[in-house]
Amino acid sequence: MDCMTTKLNEKDQFISNVKNSDSTLAKYYHFDAMNKHDYKKRLLMENNGREASLAKIIEAYMGDLTLDHQQNDNLKALSNGAKVVIGGQQAGLFGGPLYTFHKIFSIITLSEKLSKDYDTHVVPVFWIAGEDHDFDEVNHTYVFNEHKATLQKIRYSTMTPPESSVSKYLPDKEALHKALNHFFKELKETESSSKLLNMCRNIIDHYDSWTDMFKALLHEVFKHYGLLLIDANDKALRQLEKPMFRNMIEKHHSVDDAFRQTQAQTMADGLEQMIQTETNVHLFMHDESVRQLLTFENGRFYLNKSEKSFSKQELLNIVETEPERFSNNVVTRPVMEEWLFNTVAFIGGPSEIKYWTELSEVFRTLEVSMPIVLPRLRITYINDRIEKLLAHYQLNRNDIIEKGIEADKAQFIRSKASQSFIEQVEALKEQQKDLFHSLQAEVTDNHDNKVLLNKNNEIHQKQFDYLLKRYLLNIERENDISMKHFETLSKTLHPMGGLQERIWNPLQIMNDFGIDVFSPSTYPPLSYTFDHILIKP
Repeated sequence: MDCMTTKLNEKDQFISNVKNSDSTLAKYYHFDAMNKHDYKKRLLMENNGREASLAKIIEAYMGDLTLDHQQNDNLKALSNGAKVVIGGQQAGLFGGPLYTFHKIFSIITLSEKLSKDYDTHVVPVFWIAGEDHDFDEVNHTYVFNEHKATLQKIRYSTMTPPESSVSKYLPDKEALHKALNHFFKELKETESSSKLLNMCRNIIDHYDSWTDMFKALLHEVFKHYGLLLIDANDKALRQLEKPMFRNMIEKHHSVDDAFRQTQAQTMADGLEQMIQTETNVHLFMHDESVRQLLTFENGRFYLNKSEKSFSKQELLNIVETEPERFSNNVVTRPVMEEWLFNTVAFIGGPSEIKYWTELSEVFRTLEVSMPIVLPRLRITYINDRIEKLLAHYQLNRNDIIEKGIEADKAQFIRSKASQSFIEQVEALKEQQKDLFHSLQAEVTDNHDNKVLLNKNNEIHQKQFDYLLKRYLLNIERENDISMKHFETLSKTLHPMGGLQERIWNPLQIMNDFGIDVFSPSTYPPLSYTFDHILIKP
């Protein structure tokens, strides 16, 4: 496979500002992602003493998997105090969008680079956000039907979506198999299709919880890279987190003040507001099979989906006896993650790294050091057919990835149309406009006639627009093969108005390029870059 980088023109300059060590961002990030000395500082920082316990918890969590020797080596290194590069994501259906895999590749790539550059052992860790309960974000994915040049939404349908964390959710296996069969029905059949389908079926049959199925798929793909996996909602992990939960409850006023004040400062500095939350506690509590947000009012902690309330001491008692009932929200989750791990760098998506700027003082309030914050790699896959279509229509690949194909499509249609016809219709529109202006002078003193004239002019202009639109539509229909080509380019390079990795599913790439496409023996070596990566078979 070939790998190259390209520069895309981006409206949002945030990632470029990170690359340029922007002085505004420096006020909110504790370390400069572009400063080699800061990496050295992170690597030399004293460990927190939780690494051995954390390694045992991860080993137990991955105990239902057959670990690769590199994963075992990384578990030993972690137990012995090795630093980590970490990132996480929600457990999406069939792996979720491609960027989940790209985030993992980013973690692996950076951990390998740091290990080599600083002659030390840095461990790649992926944090599965199993505590999340927003099921609508993870219960669907998309598949590209090459024959029809269409994107199909594949949804796991259930009459009883979980109200608790997805890691507690046991999906209906028959419904999952139905969704999986629907997904593969849309794919073109390749040498990998049967083997890939059987792998996914075996995962559904062998595992019960939503996140365990997600974990199994990630393990199957990334085990040879030594990737370690942990579910944020793991019960044993909650036991380890008890001191920090207590700290968060004790300091909830200070944490909320730190967050609100920092967020206001970032907005005053021209940064976009990222986190929107009404809670002032920034913790969830599991009660009566529902994950509920805690808020503090008049000396009591209230649940948002019931009438229950608790004193501070009652909450602290529950933390001591049942810590698994608590989980973090967007404000406290990053702090908990960094309190647990000895982290060199955190890898996040473009939006994710933005909201870390709003948490700068929350980290300090809870006495946790924010790691180096970096954006994940961004990758687009291009096959031979796409290359040929781009060449055939003489289209700019980067323009399509950035802006889509509508302008190129419209230009193509007009090139196939009669320019004389279009020009004459445009001339008629101008004549109508001139006539309208001339007649306006004749009805200046009569309101009803002015209204009549305006309406008449509007009807004429709409008719000319309709004539031109339908004429071009007929030209489009006459060139249906080319239109299908344009749709293929659009759904591949700029699907649903964005990057391929935000919509396409990794199973599509494994089906099209080979079931081992992501393995170390096949996937091209990556270098950590802020530029966009293009990969071709």
